Amino acid sequence: MTKWLKRKDFELTFLPLTSKGKQIHVIGRVKQLPSEIVEMAIRLAELDFIRYVRICDETLAASSANYPNRPKVPITKMNHETAIGIQILYSEFHKYIDFFDINSPIKGHGSKMVDAVLTDFPEDWHPTVVMDWSNGFWDKMKEKYIELDWL
Repeated sequence: MTKWLKRKDFELTFLPLTSKGKQIHVIGRVKQLPSEIVEMAIRLAELDFIRYVRICDETLAASSANYPNRPKVPITKMNHETAIGIQILYSEFHKYIDFFDINSPIKGHGSKMVDAVLTDFPEDWHPTVVMDWSNGFWDKMKEKYIELDWL
């Protein structure tokens, strides 16, 4: 069963990371978050190359860079030349996450981001990749995390 964290609680949880220079932005309309998403955000923010995290009511994005004209929006665009980032869509009601965007011009960082998301992954949740243009990356991840119930 999902534990929900109220805004003041998840803001306190993020404080050690924000005090170390990480930017974790939760949009204003989000008043509570599932603990699973908070934990994924923390693990992503703890990666040394991730500087920015943004959480909305259905998305979690983390990146090494933000869009220049949108300072609270992490760059997760596939094939970006420099940004290392990931965006997942999630539904607490349906208990799934969808790896929507992932980009890493540095070999190995993509799997580190996936590891951050799937470490201690809740048993009643399901990961999915709806559109796979990775040339085998997601096949390797599904093999690595074979114990998970992939959709």
